[in-house]
Amino acid sequence: MYDPDEMNELQDVERLLDDAVDAIASGISASGNKPGEIGPMQMADALHALIQQFEEIDAKVIPAYDSDLGEQALMLAAELASWAEHLDLSDALADLERVSVGIALWIARQDGEIGELEYVVSGFAASANITASDETLRGLYHAMKTVIEHVSPSVRADADRTNPYRPWRMMNINFAIVATRTQDEELMHEAFDMLGRNIPQDAPGFFEEGLKQSEKSVYGPDVRRLMQEYFSRWAVRH
Repeated sequence: MYDPDEMNELQDVERLLDDAVDAIASGISASGNKPGEIGPMQMADALHALIQQFEEIDAKVIPAYDSDLGEQALMLAAELASWAEHLDLSDALADLERVSVGIALWIARQDGEIGELEYVVSGFAASANITASDETLRGLYHAMKTVIEHVSPSVRADADRTNPYRPWRMMNINFAIVATRTQDEELMHEAFDMLGRNIPQDAPGFFEEGLKQSEKSVYGPDVRRLMQEYFSRWAVRH
C-alpha cells in the first residue's frame, strides 16, 4: 500500500535498492549474463554514493543541491530497472520503480527538475493499482502532483507525440484517473485543468472515455457531472 510519507525517507530508498540489486546479482549469476564494462553492481554503487550525497544535503553538510545529481540518480535507477526487466525480475523491478519515485520526490523537495520519468510513472501506476483507501489515494494524488510540477521543460515540451505511452502523457492521464477515484471535486478540477494545460491534444479523448466510465455505479453524480462539463468544454474546443 502506498504511504505518501514512506518514500520521503532516503533510508527506505536505499533498502529497496539493496533488495533489488541482490536479486539482479542472483539473476545474472543464474542466467549466465555477463554485464558490460559498467554492470549493475557498479551502477548500484554509484547510486548509493549519490543517495549518500542527498542525505548530506538534507543534513546541510553539503550546502546546495546540484540538479545533475538528481538526474544522474534517476538515470542510474532506470538502468537498473531495465536490468530487472531483462532478467524478468518483477519484484526487483517494482522495488526500482519505487526507488525512482523516491528519488523524484526528493528532487522535487529540492525544487529541482525531473527529466527521467519512465519508471517514476510506472511506480506511481503500480501504487495506484493497489490503492483503495481514500486517505492513501489522496496521498498518492499529492505526490504525483508534486512530481508533475517539477518535470523539466524539455519533457513538458512533449515534442514527439507519436508514442501514446510516452511518460509525460501517461503521468498526466494517471494523475487525472487518481483524482477521479478520490471523487473529490476540488482535486478533480485541479487535475483535469492540469491535464488540459499539459497534454491538450489528449484531453478530448480522456474526457470522452471518462464520461463513459463515470456511468459505473462506483462513481457518484458529482463525478458524472464534472466529466460531462469537461467533455462538453473540450469537445467544443476541438
